[in-house]
Amino acid sequence: MNRRKHANTVPVAALVRWVVAAFFLCTAGLCYVYFKNQMQTTGNDIRELETELASIRAQDDTERAQIDKLSSQSYLQRRLAEGFIHLTPITDSNIVRVHTGGSLQRAAAAASLDDLQPVSNRIVAQ
Repeated sequence: MNRRKHANTVPVAALVRWVVAAFFLCTAGLCYVYFKNQMQTTGNDIRELETELASIRAQDDTERAQIDKLSSQSYLQRRLAEGFIHLTPITDSNIVRVHTGGSLQRAAAAASLDDLQPVSNRIVAQ
């Protein structure tokens, strides 16, 4: 009989244990590297978006300043004096006055429907 038959066997349980531990460590290392890479990429994307947002805000501020400048009263009066803007005066016949008193009955008594005049939005050629 061969008594050394069991002495030369491969320790499968210990080998499987070390393979599983190595696989776990490799997986953990790869996940760590993947998450660090993802964090770096996301940080770069955030930095690019913040730069773009800052440039859009600066552009918005310049546009608002331009709007404020072009809608200022002094600029509009200068353009009116140059003749670029043509304004027509509003006559009293084109104005409708509605009295907003304390109660509806007093307002109705003060101004009846016959007192109201229709308003025309048509442009009158001069």
